[in-house]
Amino acid sequence: MRIGIVGHGITIERENYDWAVEDTVFYTVQKALNSVGMTIDQIETVIQSGDDVADGLAIQHVQTVEAAGAYLKEESKVERDGAWALYYAMIRMMTGKFKTALVAGTSKGTQCGLSAFSGMCADPFYLRPVGADSNTIAAIQAGYFSNRSGATERDFAEVARKNRKAGLKNPRIMQGEAGDYSIEDILNAPKISTPINELNTGRTGDGSVAVILATEDYIKEHKLSAAYITGIGQISDAYYPTYRNFSRLLGAEKAAQSAYKMAGITPDKIQLAEVHESYAHQELMIYEALGFCKEGEATKLLKDGITNRDGKLPVNPSGGVTCGNIIYASGLARVMEASLQVQRKAGDVQVNGVKTAVAHAQAGLGMQANLVMVLEA
Repeated sequence: MRIGIVGHGITIERENYDWAVEDTVFYTVQKALNSVGMTIDQIETVIQSGDDVADGLAIQHVQTVEAAGAYLKEESKVERDGAWALYYAMIRMMTGKFKTALVAGTSKGTQCGLSAFSGMCADPFYLRPVGADSNTIAAIQAGYFSNRSGATERDFAEVARKNRKAGLKNPRIMQGEAGDYSIEDILNAPKISTPINELNTGRTGDGSVAVILATEDYIKEHKLSAAYITGIGQISDAYYPTYRNFSRLLGAEKAAQSAYKMAGITPDKIQLAEVHESYAHQELMIYEALGFCKEGEATKLLKDGITNRDGKLPVNPSGGVTCGNIIYASGLARVMEASLQVQRKAGDVQVNGVKTAVAHAQAGLGMQANLVMVLEA
């Protein structure tokens, strides 16, 4: 059974004080349905992702079930990025019970903030008391990666420059985050946790991403355009950051190998990638993990322009997470952007001739968990 992505919707803002979480979910789901000309009656199962802490709600899922159109439907929730909710939806569909599915990831990140939210992921006895959160752990990770690879803060700034400039043409990013910055602009941005600063990481905001899945039989019967998911792999590494080889993304590498094997392809067949780079240095690490270059050659790939939108292997032509971060939906947004490229529906950021793309999502402190997905026309 082949399953394809047929519809999409996204809402992403710096903050929205007028809408509750359920409003954001409702209107984003409507965008997804409208994008493919479907009604909620045609959706057979709904899987969501979200979190109580990030949204400032007790039992957050209760608030969004009806907003997502899941009333009297088979529905469930994943406490991780929406890319994992999509994985769960696919498994449900492969039982043969469902022909269509709606996946929605959401977060009202301004209710809590990234530091406070991600700090709750840290061990409460040894890590949380010393201020461990997503930013500080990522800074440590960047140091390990730099020591191994020789990558510098200037290289990280080049990744951020590339992605923020790419986002200028994409309406599906957080407005105000894209820009034609110089390397010096990025290096001199206010520090968060050295080498992390306000321009080499994505601002956390409010929003939701929704995608609609359908089986190949349903797609053909209704004459729909689709990006087929031909390979998928996911893996969770050790919880404690220092229990891993923190200079490498071995979990992402294994997830990619599984996805490529399932799709029956090798990395050299990938024409475009959308990756979940919460921090600029992570994109360089992902180059290695996805097999785009040999160990230690990620900065060369970047400097040679290979990963620019007009390069041989564009990475994040959408602008990536650097142009806006929806907690629990940024990975799903990467899947959505990759699917739009394969369907030739990416608008002004469309890369010509893309038939095979890869999408990557991460979760946990220091990229503890990784999911890789191959999409084909």
